[in-house]
Amino acid sequence: MADLDAIRRAFCQQTYLFRNTGFAKMLKRGLVAADLVEAICRDTPEIIDDYAADDRGPACLVLGWADLARPLHVVVGYGDSPDVPIEVVTVYEPDARQWYNHRVRRK
Repeated sequence: MADLDAIRRAFCQQTYLFRNTGFAKMLKRGLVAADLVEAICRDTPEIIDDYAADDRGPACLVLGWADLARPLHVVVGYGDSPDVPIEVVTVYEPDARQWYNHRVRRK
């Protein structure tokens, strides 16, 4: 199960990593690392989905807010022990056509 406190610590202390294409995807979407840090470290981010059994390793979907107005979804890979680094799988701004209130997927 995802540990939001551990995820926040990794982002606030900037000890997180990017998985394979995570950094490129972030830049392609016009985002920078500071947006991620702000979204996860400021206010109260939420884990809105947990993918503990994902084939690529456990991950979760975190909703945070950059600039206090722009929602960001950050898919974060996490390990089962403190030795495994927190990793950004991907990050994007949720599309209102696909999400209700940035928290629930539309059918």
